[in-house]
Amino acid sequence: MSSTGLQSGDFDDVSISHNISLTTASLDGTAGQVLVSGGADQPVDWGHAGGLSNALTAGTNLTLASGAGSWNGTTNDTINATDTDTQLNLTAGNGIVIANTGGLNRTISAKPDTDTIDFDGTELAVLKVPEGLTAGTNLSYSSGSTFDGETARTINLATAPTNLDLTDSTNVIHPPNVFDVAGDLRMSIEMGNFYPNDDSSYYNIGIEDDFSAKTHGTLKVLTSSLEVCGYFIIPANYTATGVRIDCHNASGVAVSRTVMCASVITYGGTGYTSLNFSGSTGAEFALSPTMAGASDRIMLITIFTTSTSDHIRGGYIKLTR
Repeated sequence: MSSTGLQSGDFDDVSISHNISLTTASLDGTAGQVLVSGGADQPVDWGHAGGLSNALTAGTNLTLASGAGSWNGTTNDTINATDTDTQLNLTAGNGIVIANTGGLNRTISAKPDTDTIDFDGTELAVLKVPEGLTAGTNLSYSSGSTFDGETARTINLATAPTNLDLTDSTNVIHPPNVFDVAGDLRMSIEMGNFYPNDDSSYYNIGIEDDFSAKTHGTLKVLTSSLEVCGYFIIPANYTATGVRIDCHNASGVAVSRTVMCASVITYGGTGYTSLNFSGSTGAEFALSPTMAGASDRIMLITIFTTSTSDHIRGGYIKLTR
C-alpha cells in the first residue's frame, strides 16, 4: 500500500521500508534524528532524540555562546566561563617560599638554611658563621678548639711573650743599657762618661789600645793619684741601690781603689748628697741613701787611682724598679 498527497487518518501500524522525506526529498534527515513537532499549525522537522525535561541555566561566571539564558538540549550551543580570578601572581625568589593557604590567601615565608640563620620567635637570628675560627699559636678558647659564633667563648693568651704584658709590673721594657742578671737589674757603666778631676791642669786619662788581652779597651790614668769622675743618669721609675767598679793593673791583676758616689743637683738649685761613705773597686757596694731617678739629679762616681798602671775596666749601677 502506498499513499501520495495530503492524507490524514488513524493507522494502527505504519511500516516504512525506506526513508521519510519532509517537504522535499532532500530532507531525509540523518542517522539518529527524529521527527520533532514544530508546534500548532507548524511543520515537523528533523531533530535530535528527546530534549531535557528541565532547562539548564548558566550560573555565575558562565554564559552560552548563543546568548540564550538556558539550554535544553534541543540545539547546539557552547558554554563559556568568565575568568574572575583576582589572585596576584607571586613568584618565589631565592630564599623565599610561597604557600597556598586557601582561596586568595598566600603566605610568604623566608627559607633559611637553618645552619647559620634561623627564626628566633618572629625574627631572623644568626646561629653561627659559615666557617670556624681556630685558635693559633699562644691562643686558646675557654671551651672547644674552634669558634663559629654559635656559642659564646672567651679567647685566652696562653703564654704572654716576654715583656709584652705592659700592665704586669714584672713585664716591662727596660732601657737599652739596663740588663736583668739573675734577677738583678744592672745599668752598665759608660766609660766615655769619665773625666779627670780638676786638681791639676795637666792631669788626664786615656783609652788603652795596645791590643793586650789584659788592658785593651780599658780607661788608663796618665797621672799618678788621679781622681777619675763620671756622670750617670738614673732612668725614670728606677732607683740606684748599689755600684760596682773594677780596676786592674797593667798585668791584669785586680787592685782595690776607693770609690765615692754622690747625687748632684743639676738645675733649680745647688748642692749634692753623698750616697756612700767609702766603697772599693772589685766588688758591689750598697748606696745609702739610695738615689731615685729624677730630671734634676745626676749621679757622680769618683774613682781615686794611685798609679799610672791603674786601668779602669767599668762596672754597673744596681737598680730596682
